[in-house]
Amino acid sequence: MYFLRKSIVTLAIMTLFLSACGKINATQVSTKQPEANAPSLQTETVLATLNSQPETTESSDMTTSTPGGNEYAQCGSGGLIDVGYYFKDNNGTISPTQLVRFQKTSDDVRDYVSVITCLKNDEGKVSNPDEVVNGYENEIIFFDKNGIAHTYRVIIGGHYVEPYDPTHKDITASLNGVDVLFMDVQEWMDVSQQRFMAQGSRQIGLDIYLDDNQGDLSKVLIQVYKFRDTNLQISEALKTGEGYPDQVPDGFFLFATYSWLIQAE
Repeated sequence: MYFLRKSIVTLAIMTLFLSACGKINATQVSTKQPEANAPSLQTETVLATLNSQPETTESSDMTTSTPGGNEYAQCGSGGLIDVGYYFKDNNGTISPTQLVRFQKTSDDVRDYVSVITCLKNDEGKVSNPDEVVNGYENEIIFFDKNGIAHTYRVIIGGHYVEPYDPTHKDITASLNGVDVLFMDVQEWMDVSQQRFMAQGSRQIGLDIYLDDNQGDLSKVLIQVYKFRDTNLQISEALKTGEGYPDQVPDGFFLFATYSWLIQAE
């Protein structure tokens, strides 16, 4: 009897020990389950990173020509003056070239475009009298939608309608965009150069001749009328920001009848 009791007790102890071992093994298996899931989570993270890389690359490619890639420094070293018009280039930068409006003369003879942009040189010169008598000559810069500069000869004012009025001064212009003044060409050259150098910016507003239906009114207008197609190509480029001609006819110049200087407020 004593032996039987001892066997029963021994058997019970062994059963309890085996049961305890079973619980430990079950716990060990369950702790390994998250470890088995960890590589899956890491793979998802890597895939998400790889999938996001093309978007980052495209964004980087699109911004390689942002500020610093344009040619606006050709307007001067002093930075651009806010002119209240906000045409932006493809990089989101406000362009120095701003289309103001298209207009006709009151007699419906001439078509003009009013535009704000930049001149290339601080110092202009008196135009060749075979082209325009006592006009002001410089180079005008238009910037396209990518911020690239397109430069052309420009003559401002002078005597262009025959018969010439000897009492009429050479240049019709404004120093502030409001008050209209009449000046001799040398006076305009001096005033504009001083302003450009003082501000470090050669921004200017111009009324530029495009076309007319009476191109024989003077020698000047006959010359300008020869460039009608190029004038109209430039006017379309001012609307869209693209299509400025890289090549122009021999002797080409844009002709502006009125100009105003841009000044900082």
